[in-house]
Amino acid sequence: MSQQLKLSNYYKIKGGKVYLSMDAVKKKKRSLSLNSSKPIKIAKSNREISENVIDLCSDDENSDFSMEKKNNNSNTSKRESITTIVYSPTTPKKEPRPGSTPNSNKFRSPGSNNKFFSPTKNRRITSPQKAKRSLNKVLIPNNEPMVLDKSFTEVCEGFDDKTIFLLKIIHKYLQDHSLRCLLPETTDNLLSKCVNVVKPGMRLICRLYWRRRGWYRRNEIKKIASDNTNNIDDPSLEYMTRSLVQIGLIESCVCSDNNNIMMFDDFVELLKLEELKEICKELKLKVQTKVDAVRSLKNFSSRTSNISSYFMGPKSNNANRVLKMLELKTGSCYRLTEAARTTFTKLYCLMYLGIDYGLIRENRLELLLINDKAKRETYPIDKDMPLDNASVIFNTRDEFESYINAYTIYENWEAAKTLNEKLEITSKVYDLYKKISEEEMKHYKSLPTWLRRYTSAYEYIRILESSIQELKRTKTESHNKLALDILSMLISQSAFRQHKKAEWYAEKALILHKRMNSYNEAAEILIEGFKSDMSEETKDAMRPRALVIATLKTTSNETAQHLRDELLLHATKDPIPEKNFKAKHIYKQPMENFYNRGKIKFETFTAIGERVVEEAEEYCITQYINSGQYTNGGHWEGRIITTIFFLLFWDIIYMRLPGIRGIFLTYYQIFPLDLFTESFYVNRKTLIDERLAMIRNSQKDNLLKKMQETWDSRPESELSGINRNIGWDNVSAVCSCLSPRAIAAICQRLALDYRYTHSGFPDLTLWNVHTKQIKFVEVKTDSDKPSIKQRQWLHYLRGCGVEVEFCYVGVNTMRCRARAGDSDD
Repeated sequence: MSQQLKLSNYYKIKGGKVYLSMDAVKKKKRSLSLNSSKPIKIAKSNREISENVIDLCSDDENSDFSMEKKNNNSNTSKRESITTIVYSPTTPKKEPRPGSTPNSNKFRSPGSNNKFFSPTKNRRITSPQKAKRSLNKVLIPNNEPMVLDKSFTEVCEGFDDKTIFLLKIIHKYLQDHSLRCLLPETTDNLLSKCVNVVKPGMRLICRLYWRRRGWYRRNEIKKIASDNTNNIDDPSLEYMTRSLVQIGLIESCVCSDNNNIMMFDDFVELLKLEELKEICKELKLKVQTKVDAVRSLKNFSSRTSNISSYFMGPKSNNANRVLKMLELKTGSCYRLTEAARTTFTKLYCLMYLGIDYGLIRENRLELLLINDKAKRETYPIDKDMPLDNASVIFNTRDEFESYINAYTIYENWEAAKTLNEKLEITSKVYDLYKKISEEEMKHYKSLPTWLRRYTSAYEYIRILESSIQELKRTKTESHNKLALDILSMLISQSAFRQHKKAEWYAEKALILHKRMNSYNEAAEILIEGFKSDMSEETKDAMRPRALVIATLKTTSNETAQHLRDELLLHATKDPIPEKNFKAKHIYKQPMENFYNRGKIKFETFTAIGERVVEEAEEYCITQYINSGQYTNGGHWEGRIITTIFFLLFWDIIYMRLPGIRGIFLTYYQIFPLDLFTESFYVNRKTLIDERLAMIRNSQKDNLLKKMQETWDSRPESELSGINRNIGWDNVSAVCSCLSPRAIAAICQRLALDYRYTHSGFPDLTLWNVHTKQIKFVEVKTDSDKPSIKQRQWLHYLRGCGVEVEFCYVGVNTMRCRARAGDSDD
């Protein structure tokens, strides 16, 4: 009896009601341990409990603990205390592991074990996990103009990099009023709700957006929403999906009227072979593969129903029966709503306007962001430099919507597989362009040339320009007239794609000449082009067609003599004939090309008898080096000169220019937006001219030193005009063979019109490290002819005192010999 009294006194606990405590100080439970110990100190950060936190310790228990503490002051033995388990219904947190007592007693109370249960997860935690590194400081640097408040940092907490990327641009968008006015109100409202989505809902939304379109089963949704360490439990998953459905980010396969909106193809795509076999077995269908199962179920669904369906109604037919079985086997399914997909697509277009839209369309933007963060593929834009955004282009949401719609039409035109589809889109686009108001066109013209690409008129021009060849394929008079009308419109406008105007003149003359037999009109349109303000280099694109018409021999509808004479005068002005250049001829039989595809290859053997297959350019390099005149060579085309240009003008190219906006819209640009326009030189004229003068007056060693400083200061994984595949040793060797004045001349031509001159450079760069002799060679096979750009580059280099020549390789070189002058066999 005495022993029973002792046990009763020991386990005596005063009963009382449990109250919810919102005090900032955590309570202590009554300890059942026989050992006394000092209470564990609670960190200050843990004592700050929000108003939503529920304290599971009652006031009575706390008072009992205080009384017991007073009674045990004289006790020499120490005892353990148990901290209160606190949880929040919105953001559950794990409690730190209680400290262990210094004495290891054999007898331990039930509350002294270092184990506790998570209130939101069906698992027992025996030891705390290490604190994870916060990625917010890495992903959201402090030097960006966007200020992140504490609430947004808490929103990003616990998410992976990909989800944080999405949350970051959503937060940046919501903080910028100049951007919020560019998206529709429904889109803006949906983005506003994304910040308050139940965790881990945004991880699920982000993954569904970048994954394939379609339905996902409940288990797959659970797997996507869970991270690598913690799996979301079923109640939390149900609560999260229901919340996302209410917001409008995802939709369930079951509508409000309990009808399933999934189709037969949706079900069979999600179900596995074994599951389909079970359904087929129940229907007494024998199948082996999934294709057989799908075919058998379709055939079964199309059969005539039996007599029972007459009494049970039309809903009991075979098709409905199969759909019901598929629905039961599949279970709950979800997919991203079209509204959410459209919202995020528009958001990415708005926030990453400076990059290639194909990255967003092909779902490669996420990979771009991850590679940049991992330093696998970085970008040259300084992260400390403030950027402009889409508000420098669009004033209203109608302007942005118009651009997005026009770009969508362009993508549809590109994706069209039949000629009729493309011609139908072309006719609609032509009508849309003619309906552009004068006020809209005035706004487009007010934009800088490098920002006009983000207008609907620019996209219409691209579609109409590409449609000319499609219209010519029909060989009908109506389509020829439409092509002429489109070309006349393209030539008359002066706001978009002016670098194509010479080609438009030549194309219109071709149609008038070949299709409409209007020789005089063809000659007049070419003369009009020659009298325009285009550069002489650009006009070279019209000279071949002008020469054909001027020398045309016809018996009827002959071109007027005065038009012939004037056209011939323009056609033969400043000619750059191929035969005026030095040439080398190499007689070599190419390998058989049975499918007439790919580049021509040549077979050779080394000194030890090894068989080597080389393309024409590599074969020519081998022949030049074996001749002993040159020691090194590379097939780099224009990559060598663009590398030299970027090394010498890096700071000028990537500089933020005062008073000029819209050159850098995102940190993920490879080039400034004005690089491929004539405005590149105009915007930096003083800086470029001073740098060119410095290069001309510099010593080779100083130039090489400056170039190497830029080469070494930029990371190897950076995407820019610097081509790392060439190697610094080769770049320095080439520059050491060129005079500073020659280097300045090459850079000057690139700076004046980079878009036109960055291509067409000779194929081969050959040099001798001992004699410092260098030569640029354009390689041509029997069936290949040099382009206008290639002849222009050879002519320009020869004028700068640089040695150039053609190299013809093949067996039928008689035509090449007629085209070229000097011959070196």
